[in-house]
Amino acid sequence: MRFFLAIYSLLTAATLLVVGSAARSPTNLTLTGHITPDQIFSFVNTPSKALALNSLDLGIFDPHGVGATNSETGFSGSRGWSGGFRNNFTLSGWDATPGYSAGPLLLGTWNVVLGPYATNRSGIDWTLDISLSYDVPSDSVLWSPALAPIYKQTFPASSPSRWLRGDFHMHSIYSDGRYLPSEQIAHALEYNLDFIFFSEHNTDSGNNNIGRWIPANASNLLIGRAIEVTTRHGHWQAIGLERFQQVDWRHTNASNDTGYVDAATQVRNSGGIVSINHPFENCSRCDWTLDWEHNDAIEVWNGRFDDKDEMAIKFWQSELVKGKKITALRGSDAHSPPDINGLPTTVVKVEDEKSQLSIVEGVKRGRVYLVEGPGMKLDFGVVYAGGSKKADIGNIIARTDLDNNSYASFSATGFQGAKACFVTEVGYVKNVSIVNAQQIQHGVAAMEFIRVEVRNGSDILLGLTNPIYFS
Repeated sequence: MRFFLAIYSLLTAATLLVVGSAARSPTNLTLTGHITPDQIFSFVNTPSKALALNSLDLGIFDPHGVGATNSETGFSGSRGWSGGFRNNFTLSGWDATPGYSAGPLLLGTWNVVLGPYATNRSGIDWTLDISLSYDVPSDSVLWSPALAPIYKQTFPASSPSRWLRGDFHMHSIYSDGRYLPSEQIAHALEYNLDFIFFSEHNTDSGNNNIGRWIPANASNLLIGRAIEVTTRHGHWQAIGLERFQQVDWRHTNASNDTGYVDAATQVRNSGGIVSINHPFENCSRCDWTLDWEHNDAIEVWNGRFDDKDEMAIKFWQSELVKGKKITALRGSDAHSPPDINGLPTTVVKVEDEKSQLSIVEGVKRGRVYLVEGPGMKLDFGVVYAGGSKKADIGNIIARTDLDNNSYASFSATGFQGAKACFVTEVGYVKNVSIVNAQQIQHGVAAMEFIRVEVRNGSDILLGLTNPIYFS
């Protein structure tokens, strides 16, 4: 059985429909309605036709219901989401429009989700065309998932830790990207990345189909599971998800709405992490207005570095000063050319193995540094205890282990002519020009943390370490 929906609008709404027994000839339905301006940024169970300046998101839930994602299973009735990127989609037992999940068309009530995003003063008229048909191609087979293989490479005892290069934030045709997943994978191989995480908006469809796009020469590339949870109050990244795990996105910043906290807790309980994406981006509803108490990380560098990223770094610094140990991440957010994943690059230190679990654990522990791209490497640590010990990025050192000879040590490759800027809770404390691979030292004493930024002569960020902490 095939389900086809076309929505003649740029608005979002949700339409209730009931699927009966399979028909041998198409059953066509047309539904219409109106969304008033006071329903903006809500989710409505109705159809749509837009006027100028109107904007509408689109998705669908099957008979499992429209309730929030189950906190234990990570599953809901969601069968796909395309936001404002598409105005039609098709579902069947063997195929689906990217962003939507193929599979059985269950009997019962289906909800087409329309989410008003922008409207003029007249509101939004919408028209929803639905076609139900029984049309099984002779060469078709029922859909089955094609997930990325579970990647695990165990390191030898003689070399138990590695720094892995990757990208936590990219998109494909499975949400609002123009890239095929295979193209994103090809870019990752070209830039010698060790891992990538696809993070489609509000849908697990890409995670469930990515195996169809992995070429044979990508056997050493770890492909992790993430979702960019796209809300009306900012975007956040759910990283390190279980297979088939979904994340609810319909939370608001109302004082009695626990949706974000519930969703973030569900991700953390399943072993994943929560990162706030591009928190000060000025596209509509991209900036973060939910709480700052339930995230493990902040994406301080999104794509090409700009003033919004500078704002994110300053905010992250203020969180560190408050005593929070929040990990700074970056993401290419690559959707289409000329943006390419791996530019910039996140480098994570992992222990014992290369796996999704070890990468997530490395981020939780703050063992991360960021660089602009290939060929750039940072080395940062604190030498203490009479020179017998060295702490790495993300480590916590007891102040009682420090002495007058303890110092922070930094070197960099691929940054010739840039400057290393040492930063503590009091701000910038030392700026030194970088000579390739040459060690730079700075004494450590009564401070809360120390980290390093690398900037060029125009003060543009080229690299950044997470802190080493003192307690």
